[in-house]
Amino acid sequence: MHLIRARALDALLVCLAAGGAVSVALSGARDAGLAAALTALSSLVFLARRWQPLAATVAAFALITGALAVVPVLTTFQFFGILATFALAGAVNEDREAVVGWGAGALMLAFGTWNSGTAGGVADFALTLAFASTMWGAGVLVRHRTRDTRVAVLRAEQAERDRQEQARLAVAEERARIARELHDVVSHGLSVVVLQTMAARAGLPADGSAPEVDRHLEAVEEVARESLGEMRRMLGLLQSDDLAPPSATPSAPAPGLRSLPALLDRAAAAGLSITAADLPADAVLPASLELSVYRVVQEALTNVVKHAPNAAVGVAVTVDGGQVVVTVTNGAGTVAPDAPEGAGHGLVGMRQRTDLFGGTLVAGPTPDGGFAVTATFPVEDDVPAPPVPQR
Repeated sequence: MHLIRARALDALLVCLAAGGAVSVALSGARDAGLAAALTALSSLVFLARRWQPLAATVAAFALITGALAVVPVLTTFQFFGILATFALAGAVNEDREAVVGWGAGALMLAFGTWNSGTAGGVADFALTLAFASTMWGAGVLVRHRTRDTRVAVLRAEQAERDRQEQARLAVAEERARIARELHDVVSHGLSVVVLQTMAARAGLPADGSAPEVDRHLEAVEEVARESLGEMRRMLGLLQSDDLAPPSATPSAPAPGLRSLPALLDRAAAAGLSITAADLPADAVLPASLELSVYRVVQEALTNVVKHAPNAAVGVAVTVDGGQVVVTVTNGAGTVAPDAPEGAGHGLVGMRQRTDLFGGTLVAGPTPDGGFAVTATFPVEDDVPAPPVPQR
């Protein structure tokens, strides 16, 4: 649209130049040809307004002054051309340059009035300058309106880009949340199914007296392993590099601190030996923080099941001093690990959960060949430490 308006103005300038030149040439005055050429150039010089608007404005008024010096009498078309030149001076220049252009035009009118030698020189000059100043002011007003419109369009475009970016971030956050829940819940459950099936097959009679049972258990194990592989590919599609701050607490019930005993029971059934479990009984924490604490414990236990079967495990969750500290340690496993396909997102997920709350995660091997995970979550308001029962 801006380009169309610019091309239309260029065409108007060409028409104005042609009309002014023809009107002066037909006046029959002496040296009318030179005056006509100068008049035409005074309009055509505005074609350079995109690059040097002030220079084009001053040059236009100077050329009109030259035309008046050659032929002192203005034609009607020249008069309207002067008014258009004042309007362009206000429209194509910024405020300070527009004032300079107006001054150049006023000097041109003063020279034309003096050079014409008419009786009512001062009155003619004042009246012409009033008309010209009105046109100049209209040009300034059009420029301001055009600029304001352009700014409004740019702001609207920026607002639309911001809205799209917020929508993209919301989708990315939801995808990351789904990926975490799939990994923490479904992947954990499938891993336990695989390991329990392996244990059941290992407990079958060695003489092969139960081939049907072994065949069914093998099928279960194979399906579970394939499902874990598919889960891993799905997580690769869903997980994002960065996670937004935690959103509002979900409306559906989510596991928390009170769900930890049941989680430990399931881990024990999967072959872990829970030798120590210090769990808070009556701690009051934000639901999203309780969910993250639960998921960290769940993932740490899942990693022990995968990589250190039959290992002794200690679990401790303490709420004290404005922070929650989760510690899961295990010794070396007594059975060679056989981690199912799909492992690899556990530590990443735990680190993401701690990062969401501005916490820290420290995970690494211990001197006795085991592994330790310590996650620290800050709590905005200090929560009094509840009695810690032994389990």
